[in-house]
Amino acid sequence: MNIGTRAFKGSKARHPEHGEGLLHLDSRTMRVALSLFTFVLCLLPFALLRSSLAEPQNGQERTAAEPEYLTPVEIRLSMDGRKLFVVCEGNDSVLALNTQTKKVVARATVGHKPRGLALSPDGKTLYVSNEWSDTVTVVDVASFRVIRTLNTGWGPVGLTTDGVGKTLYVANSIADSVSLIDLASGTEIKRFTTHRYPEQVALSRDGRRVYVANLLPHLGSYDQPPVSELLVIDAAKQVVAERILLPGVIELRHIAEAPAMAGGHRGALGAGDLLVPFVRPKNLGPLIQVNQGWTLTHGVAVIRPAVHENVGQAASKVTEVLLDDIDYYFAGNDGVAFTPDGRRAVVVSAEGDTISVLDTAKLARRLAQVPAEELANRLDSAITFVTARLATGHHPTSVAVTPDGRWAYVANSLDDSLAVVDLATVGARHGSQLATIELGGPQTISVKRRGEQLFYAAKYCFQGQFACATCHPNAHLDGLAWNLETPQLGRDRVANRTLRGIRETAPYKWNGHNPDIATQCGPRIAKYLFRSEGFNTQELEALIVYLNDVPLPPNRHLAPDGQLTEAQERGRAIFYRDQTGTGQVIPVQNRCYTCHPAATHYTNRISTEVGSATKYDTSGLFDTPQLDRVYEDAPYLHNGEALTLEEIWTVFNNNDTHGVTSDMSKEQLNDLIEFLKTL
Repeated sequence: MNIGTRAFKGSKARHPEHGEGLLHLDSRTMRVALSLFTFVLCLLPFALLRSSLAEPQNGQERTAAEPEYLTPVEIRLSMDGRKLFVVCEGNDSVLALNTQTKKVVARATVGHKPRGLALSPDGKTLYVSNEWSDTVTVVDVASFRVIRTLNTGWGPVGLTTDGVGKTLYVANSIADSVSLIDLASGTEIKRFTTHRYPEQVALSRDGRRVYVANLLPHLGSYDQPPVSELLVIDAAKQVVAERILLPGVIELRHIAEAPAMAGGHRGALGAGDLLVPFVRPKNLGPLIQVNQGWTLTHGVAVIRPAVHENVGQAASKVTEVLLDDIDYYFAGNDGVAFTPDGRRAVVVSAEGDTISVLDTAKLARRLAQVPAEELANRLDSAITFVTARLATGHHPTSVAVTPDGRWAYVANSLDDSLAVVDLATVGARHGSQLATIELGGPQTISVKRRGEQLFYAAKYCFQGQFACATCHPNAHLDGLAWNLETPQLGRDRVANRTLRGIRETAPYKWNGHNPDIATQCGPRIAKYLFRSEGFNTQELEALIVYLNDVPLPPNRHLAPDGQLTEAQERGRAIFYRDQTGTGQVIPVQNRCYTCHPAATHYTNRISTEVGSATKYDTSGLFDTPQLDRVYEDAPYLHNGEALTLEEIWTVFNNNDTHGVTSDMSKEQLNDLIEFLKTL
């Protein structure tokens, strides 16, 4: 603004119509005026949006009935590579695609919200996990008919059979466990406890080990870096062999194991080495430093598993390496696969809409040249071993490479399509996908669907560092506490909150300052988080439509008929009590149901002081959180200090400022928590 700056520099300003001396603004006043003017201009579109949502543009449609999209999230090739099996989360189906004709040749209806897919060792049977039905659908490959349904733990996602097809291993994401199901009888024979949200499972090539990757990190101190875990199960003994710790990372995704190298290629990854994609957050530093880079980085863990004859022997070796470039990031690494000769690996960036092709020999050299403690934070590694970046459709999640190593198929989950890459022609570091296979989903893009695409798109953030979904995987939470807008290190640290069922729970943010989603996801995200222009008016409208419709998952603690158990009934009585056990009246403002009324998702939608503030918090007033599916929302309190529901009261409520609980017995507190889990 050269003209404006020149006019205000002196003690007087000259105006052609009004003569001299009308403006006597110093430089500070001028800067404030310009800042206010710019701020008002930025807010104007969002203010208009809040009062009346803009009409859909650019071919977007708003319909009374949302189109039934397929949403392909997982793919597997048949043993001969002639068929590709596709799990479609959106319409509860699994498809069979002929890889020669590129046509869908069969489909079967499975349970609700299918997520994972496994193939029996003989290639004759498919197993599809149904996250919201808590089942596995068994499909005969030849007839493509459902032959039976298996019960699992809560929220099954990843799964695999053992090497001989006798036992099915299923990761139960909500139950934080792995079910072992005897396939002869169809019953669960054993269950292992995992850490948080196990979602991916893989069988080692020799059939000796089953690996389980957890989406969320261990529950731990809110002011320490996260630690994630890869569980190792001895498949022969059916015992836990090892818990491999991955420091500083979250959101472990698919697991790929390097094959034995054809001809013994020197310098490449060893047979049995694992690649596991991750996100590396810098949540302990102010997030407003996004423009300086390194706030959220993305890479793979290279894991050399220890070969155990007995449980408890030497630990596996973990090296973390980033796949981001210095000036651009590739967010949300998810699917990963090796070529059969092991010379290359393909990694899918779900939020960057990109696949990266890795030269494994060059990757091995990089691991040998740079100390492991440095690699995890260096952005100059990918250029040494990533040979190509190829564009995909919206939100690619899974990748499969054909047995001859020629083709890679990628599931574009939010396009209802597959990207097909000819790996034989990949050479340049930047290129585009070879072809697209449409799977037969709706041809129109609704406003909600466009909003979902935006939610998973990292390109709106400075240098593509992260998307909304990076910190809210599955529209939920990442299990971390973040130093967000406050520039001082360690000040006003807040725990992440779920996005499920938030339509009627305004205001937003822990301080309750954002009255609606338009404010929360408009100028605030653009200025403080994305450090970019953010979403335009139509994009923000679409994002709001999507966020307002993110559903709550089924409640696993509540009986299908809604009847409460005896413990839950006792807990309900405590929740609604107005007197202590000794007959003293509990002040209205300190009763559970006052701040958490059932009619408004168990939040009174105002900020309240409950004594949880620390010396690092600017204010002691915090927005009252909703309690729907609260058992999935750990850690708790505004800063994530309470690791469990019990700790809210046993550790952080010594003065009865967060409800009166000092008079309760352990059994009464347990009953209260059992009731809270039913909400």
